[in-house]
Amino acid sequence: MRWEPTKERRRFASFVRSPARLTVGIGAFVTAVGSVMPWAEGTVPGLRGFEPGFFSGLGGAGDGIMLLLLAGGTAFLVLHQTPASSRVRLVHLLPYLVVLFSALTVINGYRAALLEIASWERRGGSGSLAPGLWLAVAGVVIMAVGLAALLPGVVRWTRASDDPADLMTVSRRGLAEVVVGGLGMLVGGALGIEVAVSLTPVPVIGLIALGAVFGGLLGGYAGSWLVGLGAEALARRRHDHAEHHSSR
Repeated sequence: MRWEPTKERRRFASFVRSPARLTVGIGAFVTAVGSVMPWAEGTVPGLRGFEPGFFSGLGGAGDGIMLLLLAGGTAFLVLHQTPASSRVRLVHLLPYLVVLFSALTVINGYRAALLEIASWERRGGSGSLAPGLWLAVAGVVIMAVGLAALLPGVVRWTRASDDPADLMTVSRRGLAEVVVGGLGMLVGGALGIEVAVSLTPVPVIGLIALGAVFGGLLGGYAGSWLVGLGAEALARRRHDHAEHHSSR
């Protein structure tokens, strides 16, 4: 058989492009841009008098890094065809929870920016909120507006007869993957933090957050992968043992 790629595949065919979903995507992009921009700017005392200073979400508690990850997750859940066409209602509810976390992160970043400005003023400097913070706020609002347009479809959800939730079963292998994967996330996150701390002489909270997130994801995947390898090896061993007994 000769395989030939289809010629009818459109560009970006894996994305669902309705007006409401594109609105969420635009909001996620605006949020991502605002998350890496300065959130407060001003003048602070330095070695040569007062010097320009800024505060961004990449420092402090790493709210900008978290907001960047949340915006990317929201865009994926809403725009990509796989989660957008899922027959599991919980998948369609996840973006609302992620945007709620995004709003809480922006509020926390707003408080952190005000505290940083207050510290500048106590040392004789001055400062004000920067456009990056307001851009992040606008992005979260745009995402919420797009999700509000999608909400009626989630509320009037029609359960299909072949809903995957009805086919879910609990197995020993599945439980082992959850447990070992969770342990792998903890170990991977700890290793990611260690690597991030060793990269710079002064700890950077945003870099540490990235190390924890990506280390945890890699650790969770490695744990589930090891359980799968062990289960397959055990199944082969049982199969060979059964064949050995049947041949005697």
